[in-house]
Amino acid sequence: MTRLLTREQQKTLDVRFSEVTGLPSVSLMEQAASCMSEFIEWLTISHDIGEEYHVIYFTGAGNNGGDGWASARQLMASRRRVAVFDVYPDRELSPDAEINRSAYKKLGGEVITKKEDLANKKAEFVVDAIYGTGFDVSRSLSCRVKEALSLLALMKESGSNVIACDIPSGVDANTGFAAPEAVSADVTFTFGRRKIGNVTHPGCMMAGEVILSRISMTDEFVDETLGDDRRVLVLESETEILPDRARDGHKGQFGRLLLIGGAEGMAGAMILAARAGEKAGVGYTMIRTVEASMPLIASAIPSALLSVVPEEGETTKKDLPEPSAIAIGVGAGKAPWVEKALRYILPLNVPVVVDADGLNVLANMAEAFEILRSRTENGFPPAVLTPHPGEFLRLVPEASELLRKDRLEAARFLADKAQSIIVLKGMATVIAMPNGDAYINTSGNVGLAKGGSGDVLTGLIAGLAAQTDSIESAVTRAVYLHGLAADIAADNLMSETVVTPEDVIDALGEALFRP
Repeated sequence: MTRLLTREQQKTLDVRFSEVTGLPSVSLMEQAASCMSEFIEWLTISHDIGEEYHVIYFTGAGNNGGDGWASARQLMASRRRVAVFDVYPDRELSPDAEINRSAYKKLGGEVITKKEDLANKKAEFVVDAIYGTGFDVSRSLSCRVKEALSLLALMKESGSNVIACDIPSGVDANTGFAAPEAVSADVTFTFGRRKIGNVTHPGCMMAGEVILSRISMTDEFVDETLGDDRRVLVLESETEILPDRARDGHKGQFGRLLLIGGAEGMAGAMILAARAGEKAGVGYTMIRTVEASMPLIASAIPSALLSVVPEEGETTKKDLPEPSAIAIGVGAGKAPWVEKALRYILPLNVPVVVDADGLNVLANMAEAFEILRSRTENGFPPAVLTPHPGEFLRLVPEASELLRKDRLEAARFLADKAQSIIVLKGMATVIAMPNGDAYINTSGNVGLAKGGSGDVLTGLIAGLAAQTDSIESAVTRAVYLHGLAADIAADNLMSETVVTPEDVIDALGEALFRP
């Protein structure tokens, strides 16, 4: 898992790099531009453009524009036909950008300053170097930038491929929030480390393929400079999912998962969760459900230990072994026993996952957050809450605007308020920890946009939690595994549309052991 950055953190790294190395800041710009130029040169190496341009750069007034000017100069030396559309021809640029604009002009580089002069020009690639991380969603785009982005969009429509420098202009590097005028890139070439806005939704929809150039910044340098406070990490291919097992292992070593839910008519949700938990490798799968759902679940999961939810007047059942992890709410409905079960389970020193109807019931409990916070106060593992956006808003309706603009900070808000681990589901699922750390997932596809997908995820989280001492690790591994299995299912079925929750479960074996 690698670290994602805010615009402020990247700026801090840039300044510190010069302090530590003694190299001028313009050397970082040259290095960043060189990496992007080498990539573009490789893309254009065998292309005969005739009278067209290989690349037209759109450059702004800040250091992102400086990257564009430097890259244009470098590609001009590689015999590529380039031009620069200067968005701010009459404005003084940042010092390093001004150095590179001047160098490009002194070498005879072609500069375009009027939109009429750009009309009818064709280029294989256009480079968006207008704003980069300089865009802040709290400030509106200038008329000049809106005009430039409109021209860039027209070139994209006419067949040019768009390469964004660091992040597409109009996408907030900290939140992924995108201005309506922002133009989707085919490729984003980013520097230092990926920005949060490259990976979180909706920014990830605008970035296309993201290519990282680390520009001499080692992980040790980044961590030493930024520290460990409120990190944002990305879940991707190197995420470790399951440790190796001893060949002589037995079921008693791999945990006991208890699933509670499955109201009449919703037994299928419990079946999906239980199958996912079993596929995750849990030693015992135990299910507590209503009497009406017992026959269906018993026939679908014959390996599970079953028990009926407590009858009216009973406090709890003692007929199942002590669980290593509990998941409550899957297909549970809103019967009175659900709240009673939550009140009994949440004060227990055992990993607890609350999903679906469990979250809806929790949202109506006046002291819900007090109960959740007491877990960490008592030294218990934080509860895991797995809301989709609708469930999130029922829990914290006051965070509706935050959710719209910044999914990462919205998840952190709920994690802090509940002192719980929040899995905010959706594209680029966000996991927020009570200490402020967060993770953004990169696996998964639109095939997961079906009823039952969340039940599979709950089973995976609880199944892994039953086998490990780290609830944080169980959650991050399960979220990535869930999406990876959906990706494998889509590959095997040659379509994301046809993927079902059952297909995701069937692909878990391949996902667990994919090299």
